[in-house]
Amino acid sequence: MNTKETDLDRTLRRVSAATADGYGIIIRQRDRPGEGWFPAAELDENGRVQSLLLGRISGLAGPPEDHIRAEWLLESLARALADLGGSFLVAAGQLPDLSPDNVLLAAEGGLIRATGLIGTQGLESEDPAGLADQFRTGFVALLEPTIAWLDDQGLRPTKTLWHAASDRLAQSLVWSGKAFDRPELALELSHLTVGPESPDPRLRIELVREEDEWGEEFHLRNTCCLAYRTPGSNLCQACPLHKDRP
Repeated sequence: MNTKETDLDRTLRRVSAATADGYGIIIRQRDRPGEGWFPAAELDENGRVQSLLLGRISGLAGPPEDHIRAEWLLESLARALADLGGSFLVAAGQLPDLSPDNVLLAAEGGLIRATGLIGTQGLESEDPAGLADQFRTGFVALLEPTIAWLDDQGLRPTKTLWHAASDRLAQSLVWSGKAFDRPELALELSHLTVGPESPDPRLRIELVREEDEWGEEFHLRNTCCLAYRTPGSNLCQACPLHKDRP
């Protein structure tokens, strides 16, 4: 793959301005952590930051059980990272530097709600497969410490968490494809990163899409986010527990 350092500022502005149903991402360029932002590197295997975030997660009727909070924390992190990398890939064939010291995170109520970049240098290529490899590698490296810590605490099993992360990435790419009018590229990237033939067996999931009543595509999940186990909630539209699922 021919790659080069590139200024991603223009793409960052485009991504920040994009709108699509369910696609309300926040990405900022910042000189340093602070003011609610912390480096992704702080989500290491000692679990100090993860423990703090878990303690702040609450549902509509009070804090859910610990294993549900663990699931939500991981999914919020995976969604934020998938939006960060996937939006740049689909919008412009670019990928920002996803190293843990360059990626910033911001949380609200214990869940990751926004991402930031300290440096706006990265890779650019016309080869989706090469960029997908880089994206997958960065995505895994940023998630691995948190997944390992949650499993060590007995909160959620590793395999389930990796598949949940893949589900989040696949749905994020559905939104990116719509936001930037490149659904075919977004689907190709889904197959290259988390599809059944993914080079990383931890991420391999089935990729099936359906349309809702308004004709909008969504990813049919392979795992359950557990939201239905909290008061006042039902099965999500994409949940694998629906009896009429194919």
